[in-house]
Amino acid sequence: MSVLTHTFLALLLAVPVFCQSSSQIMPVSEIRIGMQGHGLTVFKGSKIERFEFEVLGVEKNSMPGRDRILVMASGGPLANSGILAGMSGSPCYINGKLIGALSTGFSWGKDPIAGITPIQEMLDQLMDVPDTISARTPLIPPRLDPARVVRSAQLGEMIPLSDLISTPETTKDEQVIPLVLHGIAPSRETKGWWDGIPVVFAGHIVGDDGQAIPSPIEPGGMVAIPLITGDLNAAASGTITYVSGKRVLLLGHQLGNLGVVDFPLWSASVSTHVARYDSSMKLAQPIAPIGAVRLDRPTGVTGVIGAEPKTIPFRVGLNLGGKRNINFSFDVLDHPLLTPGLVSEALAQTIISNVRESGMQSLSLQGNIKLANQQPLVVENMSADINSMRLPMYLGAMLQAICLNPFERPIIEGISINIKGEERLDLTAIVGVRPLVARVKRGQTMQIQITMQNFQGVRETTALNVPVPLSAKPGKAMLQVGDGLSILRNDPDSQKIRTTSLAEMVLLLNGTLKNNYAYAFLSQEQEGAGLRGNRIEGIPPSISSLLLLDGDTSDNRLQRHVIGRAALALEREVTGLITLEIEIE
Repeated sequence: MSVLTHTFLALLLAVPVFCQSSSQIMPVSEIRIGMQGHGLTVFKGSKIERFEFEVLGVEKNSMPGRDRILVMASGGPLANSGILAGMSGSPCYINGKLIGALSTGFSWGKDPIAGITPIQEMLDQLMDVPDTISARTPLIPPRLDPARVVRSAQLGEMIPLSDLISTPETTKDEQVIPLVLHGIAPSRETKGWWDGIPVVFAGHIVGDDGQAIPSPIEPGGMVAIPLITGDLNAAASGTITYVSGKRVLLLGHQLGNLGVVDFPLWSASVSTHVARYDSSMKLAQPIAPIGAVRLDRPTGVTGVIGAEPKTIPFRVGLNLGGKRNINFSFDVLDHPLLTPGLVSEALAQTIISNVRESGMQSLSLQGNIKLANQQPLVVENMSADINSMRLPMYLGAMLQAICLNPFERPIIEGISINIKGEERLDLTAIVGVRPLVARVKRGQTMQIQITMQNFQGVRETTALNVPVPLSAKPGKAMLQVGDGLSILRNDPDSQKIRTTSLAEMVLLLNGTLKNNYAYAFLSQEQEGAGLRGNRIEGIPPSISSLLLLDGDTSDNRLQRHVIGRAALALEREVTGLITLEIEIE
C-alpha cells in the first residue's frame, strides 16, 4: 500500500465524506438584499469555524453569463483583518442552503466586503472532471510565435505567465481573493513570471512541527495545492466549497483557468493569520496528500480524492568552491505553462539560500532534461556576475521552449543539473582579434590571435584556427569573434531556422551557443534556408525555394552562409564581439 493510499484511508476513517443534495442549494434568483447568512472556514488550526454575512446585492452578469453575490462579512478576525487570502472557496449558506463560495474581495478595503460565486455555476464542473488523466494529454498550443519562444530560450530569457495565460477580468479596485503562496519569496527577476496568477507571497510555511492535525475533508476545510515538494516546499492554499463523493469543489475562482490539469492536492491546517493593509492572509501548511486537482475553471477548481498526480523529479548537485558538495531533491508539478517557472524558482531559491543572491560570484551549470522518446536536452551555461538569477532564468527558458513546442506534448521524465559556485568573478572580455595573414586561400586554415582581458585587467592571447572550405567564394567575408550571446544577438538569421518536430527543436536547442566559449564565425552573403532545426546553406536560389516551408518565400531564407567556424572552451564567462572583414582568394 502506497503512502498516499495509507494517508487517504486514515483521513477517510477519521472524517466522513460529506455530500450535499440539490435540495440544500439556494439559486441566485431567490437571494434578496438584507438576507442574513453564514460561511465556514478555518481561521486557525484544523477547526472549521463560522463567520456571518449580510447580502448587499446581486451583481447580474458580472461576466458573460455569470452572476456574483456581494456580502458584508463579520465574525472571527474579519473586523480587524478584512477578507483573508486563503478564504477562497469558503462555503456560504442562507437558511441552511448553500448559495456559493467566497471568491472576490477589494484591495485596500476597510470593510470585509466580498463577492460570492453562485454554487450553480460551480456545479457544472462536476460533469467534466476526468477520473483519470489520459497518458496522451493534448498539447497546449502556445499563444506566442514559436520562433520567439526559441529565441528567448537561446538568450536565457523567460516569458512571463501574463504573456501566456489570461488573467481574471476585474475592476481597478476589485480582485479575485488571491491564493496564499507559501514557501516562496521570489527575487526581483523571478517575481515577474508570476504575474498571470492571483497570488500573495507568504514567504515561508510556518509551524510545521510534524504535529499539525489536517483540516477535515468537508465544506470549510483547508486544503493545499503543492507546487514544489522535497527540499523546498511551496504550496498554494484555499478552502473546500462542496463535496460530492470523491469530488471536491474549491476556491470559487480559477487558479490559472488551465482546464484539465493533474496537480497534487493535500490536506492542510492554518498556523495563524496576518492582518495587512493590502491583502490579509492565512498562513497555512500542507499536511498530507489526499488526491489530485483535475479541473481549473473560472468558477473554481475541482479535485478527486484518492487520485495520484504525476510530478517531475528535479535533482540539483551544488559544489561550493570545490570544498563542499550538497545534493537537493525536488518534485515539481507537471504542467507546460507552470513547470518551467517552478523549476527556475526552485533553482533560484537553492542558490540564494546556499550561495548568495548578489555579490561577486561565478556559477557554472551543466546537466540535462530527460525527455521520453527524445534525445536529452543538454543544458550548459555560466554566469560571472553580481546577480545569481541568470542561470535559473536560463534553465526555465530552455524548459519553456520544450513545453511550448507546437508539435507534441513533451513527457519530462526528470531534470538533473550540477552547479559549481566560486566567490570570484571568472569573467573575461574579448578586446582584440588579429588574423596572422592578410589574405586566406580556399581550402586552408586561417589562424587568428584573440586577446582577452580578465576582471582584474590581466591580458592573455590565445590562437584559434578557422577552416576555410574550398566551396567558399573568392572575395570578401565577415569574421565574427565573440561570446555566444553576442553572436546570437547580431545574427540576422537566428530566428529563421524552422522546425517541424519536437526532435528538431531539441536538436536546435542543443546547438545553442554558450557564454563560456569564445566563438569564431566566418560567413559570406549567400542564399540558404533554415530547416529541420539546422542551417541548410550555400544552395542555389531554385533549391532554396523548394525548401521553404508552407510556400513561404522569405520567412526561413538565410542571409548569410557560415563557411567556417571554431570554438574555444573556457572555464569562465566570455563577453564581447569583434567583427573584421577578411579577403578570400
